[in-house]
Amino acid sequence: MRPSRVGFGVLLHLVFSIGSSVVRGDYHWPSPFIDTLEGLLYEGKQEGLPDRAVDFVAQLLRCEPRVNNESIAADWIRFAYHDMATHNIDDGTGGLDNSITMELDRDESKFDFIDFPNKYLSYSDTTAMGVVLATVECGGPVIAYRGGRIDAKFPGPPGVPVPEQSAEDFIETFRKQGFTKEEMIALVACGHTLGGVRNPDFPTLVPPGDIEFENNIKLFDGTPQFDNTIVTSYLDGTTENLLVVGANGNTTLTSDLRVFGSDGNVTMKSLADPDHFAATCASLLGRMIDTVPRNVTLTDFIHPLPVKVAGVQLAPGNEDHLALNLTLRLSNNARQVTLHWADRDSESCSSGACSAAPINSTLVSTRLLQALGLSPVKYTFSTPIANTSVSKFWFEVDGKIENNGGSGYVIEQDRILFAPDRGAFGLLLKIVAAVRNDSTPSAVWMDTYQRDGVSTVERHPPVNLTLDESLPAAAGYNFYSASIPGSDLTLDLFAEIDGKVYEEEFRDTHFMA
Repeated sequence: MRPSRVGFGVLLHLVFSIGSSVVRGDYHWPSPFIDTLEGLLYEGKQEGLPDRAVDFVAQLLRCEPRVNNESIAADWIRFAYHDMATHNIDDGTGGLDNSITMELDRDESKFDFIDFPNKYLSYSDTTAMGVVLATVECGGPVIAYRGGRIDAKFPGPPGVPVPEQSAEDFIETFRKQGFTKEEMIALVACGHTLGGVRNPDFPTLVPPGDIEFENNIKLFDGTPQFDNTIVTSYLDGTTENLLVVGANGNTTLTSDLRVFGSDGNVTMKSLADPDHFAATCASLLGRMIDTVPRNVTLTDFIHPLPVKVAGVQLAPGNEDHLALNLTLRLSNNARQVTLHWADRDSESCSSGACSAAPINSTLVSTRLLQALGLSPVKYTFSTPIANTSVSKFWFEVDGKIENNGGSGYVIEQDRILFAPDRGAFGLLLKIVAAVRNDSTPSAVWMDTYQRDGVSTVERHPPVNLTLDESLPAAAGYNFYSASIPGSDLTLDLFAEIDGKVYEEEFRDTHFMA
């Protein structure tokens, strides 16, 4: 089985009018890569993981300062730009590829990273998503998102400009990154609407904090929100941006002043209109995170799925039956939703009782969905079925059939299943697989993928699972297990039965404790 409020009108049109999307007309379940990205982007959680999973937005992308006064949202945007800054438009190298994590001797390598990447989600895709979510969390525009970035294996060349550079040097630096002079001005303004000048970076401009762990920070525009105050305060002469006004008569570091005024303030005056500022930032920040090496192809824009099936799992219960667990997310609330399924190796239900109602429904509400004017509802199903298993399932929604474009939601195999309720999760992980006992497997094993810190996800050698006699058979399944050290693993289960290999793909142990 492969389960597998600025310028809103302008921005909504922008997001839904650029190109076609693989998750609209061309999408077909299962699509583990797109499902993973779409789930994390719009729900803040990984595809198929339980509700107790770490919330990407609530825990990691709040629009508020850290304990050391640094802006969380600004850090994500700054990190992404500094990573992208290695791009060279002349030869197509560099870009947003996570090479920054290997460039620890450079000023731009101040970063804050998390452990969401896995088999499908690269570190650089996570960084790009962080920019989208951080921007909208702070009241900024919706940035269209693509996936498919590939993490680099080696550091890239220096690319981030330094404040002492001349306007001409800034223009050339941004040209190599793929931006015109006018785009450079706007991108700097968009980036500096959040965050500020920090003492660790500019000790001659900003004094240290009052306590040891505090970084004293002077905000660029005096507000923590994504708005165009950075522009209007510059134009009316009230700005306190130290990269414009300097400190103690020192103008060496007034890089924003040189950048903003490099075209006689023409661009800055155009950005005084809040709708134009928002639309411009949505476009330029989108281009920034889409700047990748020439040999990398990104997906089409990932829009919210109108129908999203996730968390599909057949699981042996403690009695003589299987349980079918899944969630269904619909773009709008429905009056009546029913799950239907067919027997294994059949197109129909022999008992005539293969249907179930959801056990609950919840409103899915994230800042990104709110900004798009969407209020999807997620329905949770967990229903016992006969141990004859199922071949496929579908839904009836207010009298209309939803069946995955006509094919139904096919359960590709039930020979090997993941059994997390019989495992143990801690420093030593006990992984349990349920294998149908109507035949004997010649081998049961798992492939594991582990995050190596902040740079790559590595595939490890296979690990064999053996019959676990401490776990009694249930629902027509025997249980095989292996204990392995480590944490934050993504794993795939395999069983070879009668010369054929069956796979249960993509389970992430980080969220199964």
